Amino acid sequence: MQQRSSGASCCAGGERVLESGLAYHLWQAPIGWLGLVCGKERLVEIVSEPQAAAVREHIGRLCPDAQAQCSAVCAEAVRQLDDYFHGRRRRFELPLAMDTLTPFTARVLRTLAQVPFGSTLTYGELAVLAGFPRAARAVGRVMATNPFPIVIPCHRVLGAGGKMTGYSGGEGIATKQWLLRFEAEKSLIDDW
Repeated sequence: MQQRSSGASCCAGGERVLESGLAYHLWQAPIGWLGLVCGKERLVEIVSEPQAAAVREHIGRLCPDAQAQCSAVCAEAVRQLDDYFHGRRRRFELPLAMDTLTPFTARVLRTLAQVPFGSTLTYGELAVLAGFPRAARAVGRVMATNPFPIVIPCHRVLGAGGKMTGYSGGEGIATKQWLLRFEAEKSLIDDW
């Protein structure tokens, strides 16, 4: 199992520094367990692991002061994620802690959020769309540390020539393949 780098941690030891008073909620999705870390008014991070204990440990290491409770923001994130996994949602409308990211990372992630459900593109194509045509590798690093997997769909980004490359959430590439298959199947049903 690949684990996400702590380089883009939500609270400690990384480049992001966030408000106090964070809450988290664990939710079992078809791809494993998701830990939703929320501030009072926004989603701060999504942690994806196969087991709930691994999510709790990850959040505890990165955000030791976060309290286990389902805030209004967490509840809305769960509702939208549930809609996504039941094929009722293709785009998320959640307040995200984008201001805690570097300008480059925020721009790449905002660009990625516009990639349609069921579509894919390469790191190089995303770099061009974001306005950084020579930064495919840096875009890859942003994907590896995306604090909002699924909500900002880094699973839709492939290597050059459409090659299946790494995925930092859940069970790694197997999770990425599941998400891409799921979206392709839902797109076919809807286009029928």
